[in-house]
Amino acid sequence: MKKLSTLLLFLVFNVAVIAQPSFGVKINGGVSRISDNSFNPVFSTQKTYFAPSGQAGVFLNLHIRAHEFFGVELLYSQIQGKEKQVDTLEWYSANGNTRGLVSTSTITHNISYLSLPVYYGVTIKKFTIKVGLQISVALTRSGKSVVESPADSMGYFSLSGATTTTTYKTNKLYVKDGAFGQTASITYNLSPKFAIEANYYYEFSNLYRNAKLNGNSETVWKFQQITLGLRYAFLTLKKKEVSK
Repeated sequence: MKKLSTLLLFLVFNVAVIAQPSFGVKINGGVSRISDNSFNPVFSTQKTYFAPSGQAGVFLNLHIRAHEFFGVELLYSQIQGKEKQVDTLEWYSANGNTRGLVSTSTITHNISYLSLPVYYGVTIKKFTIKVGLQISVALTRSGKSVVESPADSMGYFSLSGATTTTTYKTNKLYVKDGAFGQTASITYNLSPKFAIEANYYYEFSNLYRNAKLNGNSETVWKFQQITLGLRYAFLTLKKKEVSK
């Protein structure tokens, strides 16, 4: 991760020597989803959902030709995922019918990152298409699980339909310190300064720390993010012509 970030920064700053730079700010809102395979499909069912997400920060575009440029951004990214998991705890028979006692867990994960996307862009009329790579460092990571169990107030399994709800929270979600993935976006340029941007990010690496802990099958967490927002280029520096 460190070698990759060093290489990306080296390329950006070397291009800056020959390029025409423009600086700006951006803010995007949208949704994200974190996939998680850490459930037993024999006794459990799982469904993941998109949840509110967003990113904001600054950007630097380095124009190398009239319609081509390299860009780098420094962003604060908020990633959120939601899932619902239904676990069968026990089976019982009554009046000739077999039923399962199930527990339902509603789980949310929240991770904030400091992200550095580096990309290549090309402008075609009023549209700009960008494709690149993004590295991120985790700033905060928290989670919450709300579990509804078929139990009475004493904690014993209940066949009468009584349920008990318990909430668990953590500020130390078991994820890695970094993330790496691909970013792609399309921008509609309203003017030389203002633009509307649609952005998609897909995580390449496994976020889960110690994925094969205790010799179990690999646990894989990955996320994707879709956002829509505004970009404002507040400063463009023109290259100086050198007289001979």
